[in-house]
Amino acid sequence: MTTATLSPSSAKVKFRLAGGTQPLILLPVEVNGEGPFEFILDTGAGTSLLSSELGQRLGVKILGSKEGQSAGGAISVSLAKVSSLAVGSAKLRGVDVGLVDLSHIGKTVGAKIDGDLGYNFLKHFRITLDYRKSEIRLDDPKRFELAGQSAAVTEVAMRLANPSKPLILVDVYANGGGPFQFAIDTGTSTTAITPELAKQLGMASSPIGAATTGGAHVNVTAGALQSFQVGGARIDNLAVIVADFFAMLSNALGAKLDGIVGYNFLRNYKVALDYPNETLSLFIP
Repeated sequence: MTTATLSPSSAKVKFRLAGGTQPLILLPVEVNGEGPFEFILDTGAGTSLLSSELGQRLGVKILGSKEGQSAGGAISVSLAKVSSLAVGSAKLRGVDVGLVDLSHIGKTVGAKIDGDLGYNFLKHFRITLDYRKSEIRLDDPKRFELAGQSAAVTEVAMRLANPSKPLILVDVYANGGGPFQFAIDTGTSTTAITPELAKQLGMASSPIGAATTGGAHVNVTAGALQSFQVGGARIDNLAVIVADFFAMLSNALGAKLDGIVGYNFLRNYKVALDYPNETLSLFIP
């Protein structure tokens, strides 16, 4: 049985951004009381992952395997359970994990990646990301105090694409139109939209060649939206990329995606993801 503990009622740790213009959030995670190891904070992942190398080093027992799906096609994932995963004093016991080769992501961002912290850990907490202080805070949603917090610029409902693909979805307004359905993904650097939405909004874009996502090459063009708004939080002239991987992603999710809210929007705010209460709050840092 999986149990969450958080004593005191919040945990704070520093994170770092790796990957230059394609930044991923890396944070210290302890596995079975050992570490800390560097994990990607990944709101787009359902199950937390360990690198095959770390699993071997810790003597994690493999319980089975399954075929997973990435943008690059089918991948084999070894299934295991660890006795604990912890970020600071936020600890989860009896956690299902997948073991996969993460070396290709490490090469892309120029860092050694030991794992990936996904929804099956995050869903127990209220997660606050402060990009300016490079700090992540995990709170017990039942005991959360707003003391010392500035009022939120906006608070919007967030929903999960579906229980097995728990990507966070929110309503977005762009160039005065909407609502459009976007995913919040801490693993995406530049906000991305579908070619259909770019056309609908009359956005001019210019080719920047092929990019790689999950090992697959996708054709990408770049442009800017006059306005981009999540609830009451608005950024004008936001740089976006137009990418052709959304049909595949929407199909895998079973939900139509119009785009992904990336780091270049989120970094302007302190971002709070309250999984148990299904709300996204954005604060001026």
